Amino acid sequence: MGKLRTTLEQYWFWLAVVFIVLIVLGILYLLIGVRPSKEFTIATGHQGGAYYAYAQEFQRRFAEQGYTLNIRETAGGVETIDLLEKGEADVGFVQNTTVATSEDSQLTTLAALYYEALWIFYREDLGIEPNRISDLKGLRINIGETGSSSYIATLGLLNMNGVNSDNSTISTMPEGEAAQLLRDGEIDVVMTFLGAVSPLVHELAATPGVKIGAVSRAESYASLYKNLAAVTLPEGILDFAADIPPQDTPLLATRATLVAGPTLHPDLANLFVIFSEQINGHGGIFEEPGEFPSPTTAGIPMNPDTERYMNSGPTFLEQYVPLSLASRLERFFLLILPIALIAYPAIRGLLALSHTYYTDRIKWRYRALRSIDRV
Repeated sequence: MGKLRTTLEQYWFWLAVVFIVLIVLGILYLLIGVRPSKEFTIATGHQGGAYYAYAQEFQRRFAEQGYTLNIRETAGGVETIDLLEKGEADVGFVQNTTVATSEDSQLTTLAALYYEALWIFYREDLGIEPNRISDLKGLRINIGETGSSSYIATLGLLNMNGVNSDNSTISTMPEGEAAQLLRDGEIDVVMTFLGAVSPLVHELAATPGVKIGAVSRAESYASLYKNLAAVTLPEGILDFAADIPPQDTPLLATRATLVAGPTLHPDLANLFVIFSEQINGHGGIFEEPGEFPSPTTAGIPMNPDTERYMNSGPTFLEQYVPLSLASRLERFFLLILPIALIAYPAIRGLLALSHTYYTDRIKWRYRALRSIDRV
């Protein structure tokens, strides 16, 4: 027991230093965070749609980085938001129209990816050429599945223009099924928000007897509702040989948006933005190069990590080392400075205390020796 006490007295300073270092390392480990999960889930639309195609491209790119991205089909934005809030999905696609979330929602917007135009496909044999949404009154109109973002936005626009179930026949079938009924003449109009690269857009645009309706007051809608934008479909852009469309066509558009649940790791959030830049950064029919991805919300607060990345670009470390390592090093350097400012005076104090302790010990021993000499 005496030997142990002597050892502790002899090395107590270094034991205290080791104890402080262990505490600091523990705090750093907790604050820097754990590595992202290697497997996570994205909620998307049905197979064949643009969202599903984008999800497959994300899946491929994440696989190259050693991650497994599972794809879960949904009926639309409402179901996607529900899955994210329940933690059954980590990230999902929605349109940036108004999305209902719970009061204590922890969802964040990662980025807006591209424009989704409001396509109004109608049968040419109707004998009308609708240029306004109000011109659709009295027709048989399909607006997409109930609960989808497209359904919510389209229904709102119809009601705003006095088109409702009292004066028109409104159906809510999936776009693919509705497209076939349009060809068969069983419905008159298909209204849907889709990206210009969607196969369904090109399929219907090339269908004989089907035309694309204009939205002549698109600028007015965009001025009134900031989550909407006015875009133009250039003449012949879908098919130069067939001249589809035959003239510049004004359309209304919303934005396809990635929304994340609270379980998504910041490194994965930034990877989504990086991959989105690679996929969409070159622009498109409606998008200017570099316009997307953009920090435009879906009525849900922006994710601070992706907003910083889009506004400031990659950090110095991110340009030279893998993102996961760069983010951890940055958090380490960000935290080590204030900890060092606290630890340095603590160690200085320990040194001063150690000096005082050993000085007192020496003085005590000299007093003991003098007392022995006097005897």
